[in-house]
Amino acid sequence: MKKPTLILLICLILYIASLPFTAVYAQDHEMSGFACALLGWAEMDGGGIAWMANPLLFIGAFFLLLKKTKISAVISLIAFGLTFCYLSVGEITVNEAGHKFPITGYGPGYFLWIASCFSLLVGNIILIKTPEKIQEQH
Repeated sequence: MKKPTLILLICLILYIASLPFTAVYAQDHEMSGFACALLGWAEMDGGGIAWMANPLLFIGAFFLLLKKTKISAVISLIAFGLTFCYLSVGEITVNEAGHKFPITGYGPGYFLWIASCFSLLVGNIILIKTPEKIQEQH
Protein backbone atom coordinates (compact mmCIF):
# COMPACT_ATOMS: atom_id res chain seq x y z
CA MET A 1 0.00 0.00 0.00
CA LYS A 2 1.34 3.42 -0.92
CA LYS A 3 2.15 5.82 1.90
CA PRO A 4 -0.43 8.51 0.93
CA THR A 5 -3.16 5.87 0.83
CA LEU A 6 -2.15 4.53 4.23
CA ILE A 7 -2.09 8.05 5.70
CA LEU A 8 -5.56 8.79 4.35
CA LEU A 9 -6.86 5.47 5.61
CA ILE A 10 -5.55 6.09 9.14
CA CYS A 11 -6.96 9.62 9.13
CA LEU A 12 -10.36 8.43 7.92
CA ILE A 13 -10.53 5.56 10.41
CA LEU A 14 -9.74 7.90 13.30
CA TYR A 15 -12.32 10.44 12.10
CA ILE A 16 -15.06 7.82 11.69
CA ALA A 17 -14.12 6.30 15.05
CA SER A 18 -14.60 9.70 16.71
CA LEU A 19 -18.22 10.00 15.62
CA PRO A 20 -20.03 7.50 17.92
CA PHE A 21 -18.08 8.43 21.05
CA THR A 22 -18.90 11.26 23.42
CA ALA A 23 -16.97 14.35 22.35
CA VAL A 24 -18.18 16.88 24.94
CA TYR A 25 -19.61 16.58 28.41
CA ALA A 26 -21.87 19.42 29.43
CA GLN A 27 -23.76 19.84 32.68
CA ASP A 28 -26.11 16.79 32.71
CA HIS A 29 -25.66 16.29 28.95
CA GLU A 30 -23.32 14.54 26.53
CA MET A 31 -22.69 15.38 22.89
CA SER A 32 -21.46 12.67 20.54
CA GLY A 33 -18.83 13.35 17.95
CA PHE A 34 -21.50 12.85 15.30
CA ALA A 35 -23.75 15.53 16.84
CA CYS A 36 -20.82 17.92 17.12
CA ALA A 37 -19.82 17.28 13.50
CA LEU A 38 -23.37 17.88 12.28
CA LEU A 39 -24.26 20.85 14.47
CA GLY A 40 -20.89 22.46 15.17
CA TRP A 41 -21.31 24.98 12.36
CA ALA A 42 -24.12 26.57 14.39
CA GLU A 43 -21.66 27.39 17.19
CA MET A 44 -19.35 29.55 15.08
CA ASP A 45 -19.16 32.36 17.64
CA GLY A 46 -16.20 32.29 20.01
CA GLY A 47 -14.20 29.07 20.02
CA GLY A 48 -16.81 27.34 17.87
CA ILE A 49 -14.57 28.18 14.93
CA ALA A 50 -12.94 24.84 15.76
CA TRP A 51 -15.64 23.17 13.67
CA MET A 52 -13.88 24.54 10.57
CA ALA A 53 -11.24 21.85 11.16
CA ASN A 54 -13.71 19.37 9.65
CA PRO A 55 -13.88 20.80 6.12
CA LEU A 56 -10.19 21.68 6.26
CA LEU A 57 -9.36 18.08 7.14
CA PHE A 58 -11.18 16.86 4.04
CA ILE A 59 -9.66 19.58 1.86
CA GLY A 60 -6.22 18.57 3.13
CA ALA A 61 -6.98 14.94 2.34
CA PHE A 62 -8.10 15.95 -1.16
CA PHE A 63 -4.81 17.78 -1.79
CA LEU A 64 -2.93 14.72 -0.56
CA LEU A 65 -4.81 12.65 -3.16
CA LEU A 66 -3.70 15.19 -5.77
CA LYS A 67 -0.10 14.69 -4.56
CA LYS A 68 0.10 18.31 -3.40
CA THR A 69 1.74 17.31 -0.14
CA LYS A 70 2.97 20.75 0.93
CA ILE A 71 -0.45 22.33 0.44
CA SER A 72 -2.03 19.42 2.29
CA ALA A 73 0.49 19.84 5.12
CA VAL A 74 -0.35 23.54 5.57
CA ILE A 75 -4.09 22.89 5.51
CA SER A 76 -3.78 19.97 7.94
CA LEU A 77 -1.66 22.14 10.27
CA ILE A 78 -4.42 24.75 10.31
CA ALA A 79 -7.05 22.05 10.90
CA PHE A 80 -5.01 20.56 13.74
CA GLY A 81 -4.58 24.00 15.32
CA LEU A 82 -8.30 24.73 15.05
CA THR A 83 -9.18 21.58 17.01
CA PHE A 84 -7.64 23.18 20.09
CA CYS A 85 -9.82 26.29 19.75
CA TYR A 86 -12.64 24.17 21.13
CA LEU A 87 -10.93 24.19 24.51
CA SER A 88 -11.72 27.91 24.78
CA VAL A 89 -15.48 27.32 24.50
CA GLY A 90 -17.19 27.65 27.86
CA GLU A 91 -20.66 26.41 26.98
CA ILE A 92 -22.39 24.44 24.26
CA THR A 93 -25.91 24.33 22.83
CA VAL A 94 -27.35 20.92 23.70
CA ASN A 95 -30.79 20.93 22.10
CA GLU A 96 -32.96 22.44 19.38
CA ALA A 97 -34.41 25.00 21.78
CA GLY A 98 -30.98 26.64 22.02
CA HIS A 99 -30.35 25.83 25.67
CA LYS A 100 -26.69 26.22 26.53
CA PHE A 101 -24.87 24.39 29.29
CA PRO A 102 -21.32 24.77 30.57
CA ILE A 103 -18.79 22.29 29.21
CA THR A 104 -17.49 20.09 32.01
CA GLY A 105 -15.14 17.83 30.05
CA TYR A 106 -14.06 16.27 26.80
CA GLY A 107 -14.53 12.65 25.82
CA PRO A 108 -12.80 10.16 23.56
CA GLY A 109 -14.64 11.46 20.49
CA TYR A 110 -12.91 14.82 20.83
CA PHE A 111 -9.47 13.26 21.23
CA LEU A 112 -9.99 10.89 18.28
CA TRP A 113 -10.97 13.90 16.19
CA ILE A 114 -7.74 15.63 17.18
CA ALA A 115 -5.85 12.42 16.37
CA SER A 116 -7.36 12.30 12.87
CA CYS A 117 -6.13 15.84 12.12
CA PHE A 118 -2.77 15.06 13.70
CA SER A 119 -2.34 11.87 11.66
CA LEU A 120 -2.86 13.78 8.41
CA LEU A 121 -0.36 16.43 9.50
CA VAL A 122 2.30 13.91 10.57
CA GLY A 123 1.70 11.84 7.45
CA ASN A 124 2.27 14.88 5.25
CA ILE A 125 5.44 15.76 7.12
CA ILE A 126 6.73 12.20 6.65
CA LEU A 127 5.96 12.37 2.94
CA ILE A 128 7.73 15.73 2.60
CA LYS A 129 10.80 14.44 4.44
CA THR A 130 10.91 11.10 2.58
CA PRO A 131 12.86 11.19 -0.69
CA GLU A 132 10.63 10.60 -3.75
CA LYS A 133 12.57 7.52 -4.85
CA ILE A 134 11.68 5.75 -1.59
CA GLN A 135 8.02 6.81 -1.89
CA GLU A 136 7.77 5.36 -5.40
CA GLN A 137 9.14 1.98 -4.28
CA HIS A 138 6.29 1.42 -1.78
